[in-house]
Amino acid sequence: MFMECIICKNGTTREGSDTLTFEMEGHLIIIRDVPGEVCENCGHFYIDADAAIEVQRKTKKALAEGAELEILKYA
Repeated sequence: MFMECIICKNGTTREGSDTLTFEMEGHLIIIRDVPGEVCENCGHFYIDADAAIEVQRKTKKALAEGAELEILKYA
């Protein structure tokens, strides 16, 4: 689903992926290759609800396992 970017208002999105980084209470969780849409103009990254739920699941799991620094691949 391609859309006009809500940030720059000049670009449209295309399929892509990005790396998301979360820092919480001294823990750093990095998730690579998260699927989503990227604005062709400004590079803003959007993820859908399913991807957000999966990212949240992976982050919570890494924290529950006591990770201080965790680098995960989305897939």
